[in-house]
Amino acid sequence: MKNRNLIKDITNGKDLEHAIPVYTKAYMHDVYEYSLLRLVLNYYTMKEVEEDSAGYRGDVYLQKTLDDVHIILYKTLILKETETEFTAVTEEIDAIRNELTKRMTFLTGYTDTLQIYEYVMNRIEYGITGEHFDVDESQLAAKVFRYLFQDNDKMVINSKIQMVTAQLPIRMTKRRFFDYLTDTLNIYKGSDRSAVDDFVNMLASTVFFGLPKEYENAYPEIQNIVHIFESVDFKALDLEAYQSLSEQFTLASSYLSDIVSYYLLAMEIVNALYAVILVKPYCDEESTVNICIDMLKELHVAFVSRGDIPERVNLGFEQIEGKQERLGEDILQYESILQDVSAAYNEITTDGSQKTILEHLIRISKLLSNSLFIDLDKEEESGQIADADYIAEKREYLITGLTEYFDVHSRELNRAVMAALFSNMPVLFNSQQEIKEYIEYSLNHCNNTSELMAKILEDIMNS
Repeated sequence: MKNRNLIKDITNGKDLEHAIPVYTKAYMHDVYEYSLLRLVLNYYTMKEVEEDSAGYRGDVYLQKTLDDVHIILYKTLILKETETEFTAVTEEIDAIRNELTKRMTFLTGYTDTLQIYEYVMNRIEYGITGEHFDVDESQLAAKVFRYLFQDNDKMVINSKIQMVTAQLPIRMTKRRFFDYLTDTLNIYKGSDRSAVDDFVNMLASTVFFGLPKEYENAYPEIQNIVHIFESVDFKALDLEAYQSLSEQFTLASSYLSDIVSYYLLAMEIVNALYAVILVKPYCDEESTVNICIDMLKELHVAFVSRGDIPERVNLGFEQIEGKQERLGEDILQYESILQDVSAAYNEITTDGSQKTILEHLIRISKLLSNSLFIDLDKEEESGQIADADYIAEKREYLITGLTEYFDVHSRELNRAVMAALFSNMPVLFNSQQEIKEYIEYSLNHCNNTSELMAKILEDIMNS
C-alpha cells in the first residue's frame, strides 16, 4: 500500500493534526476513482440488460428511478454542477435510495412468501402425481448426519444445519416451536438493541407482517398468485389443479427473480453515484477519472437515445482494467481505521471542513459495502442494551404475529413457516447427539409418504 507509513503514524497517534488531513485527502482520491469505476461497470451492465431484455420497463417505478439517475448523472458528471448545487443533488439521490430500499423490503417479503408456498408444493407433489418410491428413514437420517459433519469448518457445519433443519419435516407443536424461538431470542440478551431489532424484523418479514402496506398493489402479478395460494385447499388439489398452480408459481417466481435482480443492479448504480456525489467536490480529475467520465457520457447518450453501446466504451474498459482491484485493497486499509480517526480528530480539533469530510467517508464506506441496502443513518450501536424486558417485548411481538398467522392458515403452511424461520435462526443444538436425535425424530415421525419422498434434502446433499 502506497500510504502504509501514513496509516502506521495515525495508528500510533503521531502528529494527528497533520497526518489526518493527508489521510482524508488520499482516501477521498481513491474513493472517487473507485466509485466511478463501479458506477461505469454497473451502468454498462444495466445498458446491456436493457438491450437484452426490456423486462424492467414493465416496472414503472424502476423505470422512473433509472430516468432520475440519468438526469442526476448528467447534471453532476457531464454538466459538472458546482459544489453548492451538490447539496440538493445529494438529497435527491438519498431519496431515491430510500425508496428503493423500501420497495426491496417488500420484494424480499414476496420472495419469502413464495418460498413458503414452494415448500408446501414440494411436499404434496408425489401424493398428487401418484409416483412412488420407498424411503428408508433410518438410512436417510444417517446420510443427512454424515453430510452435516463431513467438514471440519464450524461455520460450514452451522450453515448446513440451518439448511437441513429448514427442509426436514416439521413435527412439533406450536408451543415447542415458540420455546425454540424464546431460546433463540435469549441468545441476544445483553447485546445491543439494534441487533435484536434486525433479527426480529427479519423473522417478521418471513411471514409478511410488519411490512409496508403501501406497496401491496405495486406488483399485481405477484400479489395475484399470492392471493390464489392463500385460497388453495392443498388437501383437495387434483393433478390438473396442481399442475396449473405450479405453472403460475413458476411464472410469478421468474418475474420476481428478474425484478429483484434489476433492483439489485439499480442499487449498485445508485450507491456508486451517491458516493461520487459526496466526494467529487473535494477531488481533482485525473486520467482514470476522465476515462470513466467519458465512458459515462457515451453510455448516457446510449440510454437516452435507446442506441447501442459505442465501441469507445469497450475500449475504455481496456484502459482501466485492474484498477478497481488495486484501489479496493487500498480503500480497505483506509477504512480499517476510519472510525478511530473520526473519534480522534473530534478530540483534537474543531475543524468543520475535516469533520464533514470524515462524515462523508463514513457514509461512503457504507455505500461501497457488500450490504447494498444498508441504513446509512443508523449508528453502529445504539448504546442501549437488550435486557430481559426488551427481549420479552420482542418475543411477545413475534409470538402474537405468528399466533395470528397460525390460527388462520393450514397446518401445511404453518409447518412451512416454521421451517423458513428455522433457516434464519442460529443453531441451538448443544451437541452432535442432539442434532442426530432431531433428524431421526423428524424423519421417523413423518407419516406423510409424499413429504418423505420430496427430494429437497437429496438435492442439498448432492449440490
